[in-house]
Amino acid sequence: MTASSVVEPLRPIDTRDAAAVIAATFVDLDIARWLVPHDAAERERCLRKQFAWLISAALAHDGRLHGIRENGHLVAAALWTIHPGGKPAEPPGYDTALRSITGAHYPRFRALDDVLAATTPTMAHHHLALLAAADRGRRLGSTLLSTYLAWADRQRPVRPMLHLHASSPRAAQLYIRHGFEADDPAEIPHSDGLHAFPMHRHSATAPLSAPLRVVQP
Repeated sequence: MTASSVVEPLRPIDTRDAAAVIAATFVDLDIARWLVPHDAAERERCLRKQFAWLISAALAHDGRLHGIRENGHLVAAALWTIHPGGKPAEPPGYDTALRSITGAHYPRFRALDDVLAATTPTMAHHHLALLAAADRGRRLGSTLLSTYLAWADRQRPVRPMLHLHASSPRAAQLYIRHGFEADDPAEIPHSDGLHAFPMHRHSATAPLSAPLRVVQP
C-alpha cells in the first residue's frame, strides 16, 4: 500500500460516488453487457442506480463500505455485508426497486440475482458484495481486499468465513491469490454460457461484532 492508497471507511454520504466508481468499472464486463445489451449509457445507469440502492440498504444493516481516495476523489470502493446464517434474504423493497431501475431489463437482472442467491452459503459469513477500482493496473482493489482479509485473519477464537462471486475466471484469479477457493461455477440461465464464480475463504462461522480497523478520514 502506498501513501496515496489508504483505505478509509465510507459513509452514507459517499454512496453515490461509490456506486458510480463501481458501475463505471463493471459496465464493460461480459455479464453487464448481457444484462443491458447495445446501450452502454443505459447499462451504466442501471448498474449505478442498482449499486446505490444496495449500498444504502447494506449501510442501514451493518454493512461495511470502504474506499480509497486520491486528490479528494474516490477511486476504489468495496462493500461487505454480514450474513448471520440461514437462507439469504433480499433487503425489503429490493425487488420493487430493481423493477423500477431496470425496466425492460429486469428479467435478466432478476435471473442473475437468483443465481447469486442460490450459490450464497447458508452458514454465517461475511460477503463481498461489490469491489471495484477505477484504475485496474495499480492494485487498488487488492489493497481494499487485503485490508479486510488482514482484519478477518486477526479474529479470535474463530476467523470469519468469507464469500464472494467473481464475475469472470480472470477476476477469480485475484481472489485465489488472496486465499479464496473456487466453488463450482454457476451458469446464468439463457445467457449463452455466462457464469458466476462463487468462492469462499475459511470455513468457520463469523463473529458479527468485532470492529474493523481502518484509517479514519
